[in-house]
Amino acid sequence: MAATTIAVLGGGSAGFTAARTAAKHGARVLFFMGDNADLASLCVNRGCMPSKAMFHPIDAMHHARQQKWLRVEPLRPEAYLGQIVAWKDREIARFRAYRQNSIDAHASDDFVIVRADGRFVDTHTIEANGQRYKFDAAVIATGSSPFLPPVAGIDAVRDQVWGSDQFVSNTKLPESLAVVGAGAIGLEFALRYARLGCSVTIIARSRPLSSYPAAFGERLAETYESEGIRMMLATAVRGVRRDSEGLFVVDTEGPGGSEPVTAQRIAFAAGRRPATTTLDLPAAGVELDKGRLRVGEDMRIAGQDHIFAAGDVIGRRMVVHQAHIEAGVAAENAVKQTARKWHQRSRVMVVFSDPEFAYAGMTPQEAEQTGHKIIVGRQESRLVGKLHLGGDDSGFGEFIADAESHQLLGAGLLCDDASNLIHLPGYMIDHQHTVHDGASAEYYHPSRIEIVSGVFDKLCQRLGGTPPRRADETSG
Repeated sequence: MAATTIAVLGGGSAGFTAARTAAKHGARVLFFMGDNADLASLCVNRGCMPSKAMFHPIDAMHHARQQKWLRVEPLRPEAYLGQIVAWKDREIARFRAYRQNSIDAHASDDFVIVRADGRFVDTHTIEANGQRYKFDAAVIATGSSPFLPPVAGIDAVRDQVWGSDQFVSNTKLPESLAVVGAGAIGLEFALRYARLGCSVTIIARSRPLSSYPAAFGERLAETYESEGIRMMLATAVRGVRRDSEGLFVVDTEGPGGSEPVTAQRIAFAAGRRPATTTLDLPAAGVELDKGRLRVGEDMRIAGQDHIFAAGDVIGRRMVVHQAHIEAGVAAENAVKQTARKWHQRSRVMVVFSDPEFAYAGMTPQEAEQTGHKIIVGRQESRLVGKLHLGGDDSGFGEFIADAESHQLLGAGLLCDDASNLIHLPGYMIDHQHTVHDGASAEYYHPSRIEIVSGVFDKLCQRLGGTPPRRADETSG
């Protein structure tokens, strides 16, 4: 009996994971990497890795200056951003080469790599480069593309507006920058440009971190303002234009009325949308729902038995670790025609601001809407010795638990290294542990994770428990 043939459309993180998983389960794989195959992975080429490579030297310089004991300056201030980008490019080239070598190593008669976009001809046929390929099941993993909102004047300046691609490739620091949007990309790059000496304004319809408890966004906005960033919140963009001197003008409407914001550069950080335009989905009998694929927990597309989707193209949480998990589930189900599901509880989310923000589980509003009576515990970062000594006095941790079962429901951290610290409460939420489990654990002193133990201790006390005696060498 011939092996099942699985077609994977998209050469990014989700696509390669789906292709590898399908091959591991014994399928013959058709891997359509796309027309820009060498740049197929957003994470490696234009997302996670390039941005974090840039943030590291910028933040290192900022924190070295923070105590004001030393004069810290780059060797060539006028070329500092260019030096960072050049270093980033060298490092990312290594990541890219490693990834391409890994893909090429799979090439065989049973793992066919097609470096071109594929489009559906019918429910079991894909065409690429004028050639047609038959498949038994398919996984769509074509990723996402930047979104520009339909504001007045945007078409005239579309090619001059920055997005994440320009942030990671630009080598010349503008004197001023207007960032539209207070999502992860906007918050992360706005801060680093401000730290390099650029005058930055963030314009956003809502507060930062608007999907999470308000205290986090309010505190982060205060921190950004303390670093000289102008935060124009609850403000809508009515139009974009260029003035007689070539500067960008963003016409805004906010609590104080209409106000134009002038800047040398403008960036839109309004998110990304699923990339499906090249697929010819109707030929495969796939319909979009308001621009998105309707996908079940088994990663099957609604109304289809043999077509699956994974990663950004679904339009859910566009984060690479989830893309890998979804792709593995999709590929296994595609090959075996089973219905394996991935149950999400913690849904860990991170914004690489400074301090970092991380959240796992339900928000208080979500918990109450699902019938939980909740209790809340909080710990300030300035009371955690190692966070305070590192200059983190502006953050805090806040967790929620069920008042009856004592189960941990949600956890938020705004502090240095939150991206790592969130994984313990995230694990506990996934495995339905209680507050007492968290409070009874051992936490080394001095360490940043004592902000987590501090929150658990407060929740434990509120629930009538007695947490262990902790080290209390805090800053008061």
